[in-house]
Amino acid sequence: MSDIIRLLPETIANQIAAGEVVPAPAYIVKELLENSIDAGATRIQVEILDAGRSAVQVTDDGKGMSPTDARMAFERHATSKLREIEDLDRLTTMGFRGEALAAIASVCQVQLRTRTAEAELGTELQIEGARVKSAEPCACPVGTTLKAMNIFYNTPGRRKHIEARKESTDLSDIWKEFAKVALANHQVAFALQGAGKYDRQLPATSLKERIIGVGGSKLAKALIPLSYESEFCTIRGFIGTPGTAVKSAPQQYLFVNQRFIRHAYFHKAILLAYEKFVPVGTQPHYFLYFTIPAANIDVNIHPQKTDVRFTDGELIFKILESIVREAFNAHALAPLIDFDNKVSIDIPAYPGRREEVKRLDLDEGQEPRTEGMEGLQLSLGRPVRQTLSGRSYRPQLPELDWSELGESFESRKYDELPEGELFSPTPTATPSGEAVGGGIRLSQLGAQPAPAAAPSDILLYHGRYAVTQLEDSLALIDLRRALLRVRYEELLLGLSEGSYPSEQPLFPEVLEFSPTELPTAQHIMELLAPLGFDFGDLGKGHYSVVEAPSFMTESAIGFVRLIVADSLETQREDASYVRSFLAEAAAEVQVLKATLPRSPQEARELIEELLGCTESMTTPSGQQIIARLPESFVSSLFS
Repeated sequence: MSDIIRLLPETIANQIAAGEVVPAPAYIVKELLENSIDAGATRIQVEILDAGRSAVQVTDDGKGMSPTDARMAFERHATSKLREIEDLDRLTTMGFRGEALAAIASVCQVQLRTRTAEAELGTELQIEGARVKSAEPCACPVGTTLKAMNIFYNTPGRRKHIEARKESTDLSDIWKEFAKVALANHQVAFALQGAGKYDRQLPATSLKERIIGVGGSKLAKALIPLSYESEFCTIRGFIGTPGTAVKSAPQQYLFVNQRFIRHAYFHKAILLAYEKFVPVGTQPHYFLYFTIPAANIDVNIHPQKTDVRFTDGELIFKILESIVREAFNAHALAPLIDFDNKVSIDIPAYPGRREEVKRLDLDEGQEPRTEGMEGLQLSLGRPVRQTLSGRSYRPQLPELDWSELGESFESRKYDELPEGELFSPTPTATPSGEAVGGGIRLSQLGAQPAPAAAPSDILLYHGRYAVTQLEDSLALIDLRRALLRVRYEELLLGLSEGSYPSEQPLFPEVLEFSPTELPTAQHIMELLAPLGFDFGDLGKGHYSVVEAPSFMTESAIGFVRLIVADSLETQREDASYVRSFLAEAAAEVQVLKATLPRSPQEARELIEELLGCTESMTTPSGQQIIARLPESFVSSLFS
């Protein structure tokens, strides 16, 4: 292998030099990791000793260096990545200045062991204060191991400053730099050791799995895929659901050509898209990756190379805001339906009324009549539902005897309530034979069977929940999730029967698929055709949506992108999966626009429809709809 590292001519060095220095151990980790990536490594291991102050060691299986390159690498402005100033417009590497190793060697004791695949023996260098103390052949694997020891050993003032810092601060900074490089290169296996709680083993994997590996398992169900492709820019990645926005320390990452960047302008575009969906003072998570021709960006602004100028910054701003909003539409803003708030529900005690309360929905002498969610009259106790295609059908509900239903909670006099009317006095025992006692959480009640009977009296709480009795249990029902389940089953039934008409989108858009996405996309489009979709093949992986089901016309493009991305992630691509995915996405969109029941009567009708569904306890994604509290649990709250 010929030598490739050369000193830059002074004219070029003067145009890119920035007097780079080593501020802390995290800088060493960052620079050595980026060198390993540039060397084509597929496995990289980082070892930390004493928060990086005693040693930072990075080992990779990259192409290694020849003996001459190994020595040249520590000269200032020595690099293998530039030959002439025009190369700055064609950069595909992380580094290019030729300053990092020289800066590290000037303040550390450095040991380097490296070997190329063509050489039988490698090279070992010992460097102190930027001077080579020894250079000898050695036996070592292909790749490079660089160990930087005793940072600032020769600069007592800077050493004293870093020793005054908390170790936790340096470990946190090291983790942040490690995470950035790991997120930018999910195809590379990484390991971090000696960093305490930050230690990680990250195998080469998919982008989503790498994000979860770095960001934590809590992100597994909180990521919305995002994809855009054009001739001058490709954007892909994941954004967090609005419900997971946080007040502090959001995980926000932007990468351009695998390089982590900070860009306040693009950050603003993302926040504008979230503006109406997250509470004031919170910020979303996002992990976005830009692929842009090197000639259209300028990374030669700051030594850290995190500040980048874009030729088409304003256009990218508009595209970024648009595709984030489109991802929300395609995903039906699921977070607005995800109310997994772990705070307990505080239902205030109700003192009861002393006067007779008239039914507001009945005129004097009028017989009771039940209205459906859309104002459709019920007959024989079964609600008639109107689908978007205009077809009416009756969900299979249990027969109801309306004459036996009691008055509303508001008209009940609690001091006259006969003992045992609401709950059975017999306590419920656990499998071990012990009665359910105080301090039990809802999650400890175990699997709860679906109720077979209709609800009794209903109290609305905070406009979102219904409190009622189902069989012998007190039930808390999430009305928004209940509506989601009802709409989902309606849509699923309509799709199975092919009852929805197709419509042409008002503003036709073009779908673009990469070569890796194309086979899956074509298969998904074939499965969508019987459901009312029609696609035009424009060639070279480009398609137009000619028609879509009437309930999906406005967001058809975003939906197709979303289901293709999900199919690639989950490896699911059968017809039932496509129907279910479409029904759930459309149901979530409809529920977002729907008004929840505003009266106990409307809530009763929705709950009856819910109990007529094939599954009434959970949403299509498995979230709980009904929480049933046995009498023994309620009584334990007052013991």
